[in-house]
Amino acid sequence: MTVSDLNESAKALLESHFNSIEVQGEISRLTKHSSGHWYFTLKDEKSAISVVIYKFSNQNIKFDIKDGMEVTLIGKLSIYSPNGSYQFIANRIMPIGVGELELAFNQLKERLSPLFDPAHKKQLPKYPNRVGIITSASSAAFADMQRVISNRYILPKFYLFNSLVQGNKAADNIIKMLNIADNMNLDAIVIARGGGSREDLWCFNDEKLAYAIYEAKTPIISAIGHEIDYSISDFVADHRSLTPTAAMVDLLPDSNELYQKFDIIQNSLISLISAKFSRYEGFLNLSKAQIKSKAIEQKLNLATLTLDKFKSNLDNFLYKKLNLAQSKIEKFELILKKQEHFYKVTKNMAQIVKDSKIVSLSKLKSKDEITIISQDLYKEAIIK
Repeated sequence: MTVSDLNESAKALLESHFNSIEVQGEISRLTKHSSGHWYFTLKDEKSAISVVIYKFSNQNIKFDIKDGMEVTLIGKLSIYSPNGSYQFIANRIMPIGVGELELAFNQLKERLSPLFDPAHKKQLPKYPNRVGIITSASSAAFADMQRVISNRYILPKFYLFNSLVQGNKAADNIIKMLNIADNMNLDAIVIARGGGSREDLWCFNDEKLAYAIYEAKTPIISAIGHEIDYSISDFVADHRSLTPTAAMVDLLPDSNELYQKFDIIQNSLISLISAKFSRYEGFLNLSKAQIKSKAIEQKLNLATLTLDKFKSNLDNFLYKKLNLAQSKIEKFELILKKQEHFYKVTKNMAQIVKDSKIVSLSKLKSKDEITIISQDLYKEAIIK
């Protein structure tokens, strides 16, 4: 036999006799190759064996493996023919002491803990007007949410973003719907899914989805599974609801409670207004009594009489002044008429001589010395 024949025969013998076995040990000298394959040594207190987990097997492992971890491997024994290396080819790895998904969840939770900061969480709106719901349109969870909406508070406008909520493609689909909803100026977004196994709900533990929720501008409610179910989405979201139905209760106000509040407010306003009216009515009655007690009405009557007397005196004073002014006006009119008559008479019957010359009356000035020559008389006068 050639060396190659020997190695191939040994490989076939091992794989046929140890094609499905479980082996426990501690991981050591872990190497994650750029090809995607993982290589490490599995050891106990006395022995060790080389292990390989090929890419097509390890890509389904949800938790991080590291040196020192106690695990159970499921796979087969084999020989690497080119160098005759004895090795274990694992197709599944399970942590000892804790479930595989539990370990993966705890590791992811620890790694993403900075995203859980309460200071980053946004407040839910008190009275939302536009609400987005990311879930499966055909799910029982969505039907339950619709029922709560119809019974509780129907004023908002609701937008359904139909999405996968289970399986390998679900996380990417939810992220896509979330990005669309986050750009629609909504008041809140609810990511919902009904109950299921941890495997069924695993898409809500996706790291990319966690960052998408953290970076969203809109307040996010995570409503995944039942009360006892927790997902990474619950920790990152601004609010965690125990169930999809509870999400509607947490987000929407109760219309019946609002009606009761309105009744209370109405009664309070009526009581307040009535009290105000009663108070001011009391003030008015008190003021009326005070006015009456101080004889204000008599004082007003006396003041009115005084004003009437003052008005009468003022009328008499003005009447006298007007009569006096009228008399003066009439006197001046009489004087003007006499002067006009004198002017006409002197103009037709007399001559005015000044400095031995006959002049007209219009040429004279005050204090001129003139001589008036008439047919009947001769007078000298100084016109002033």
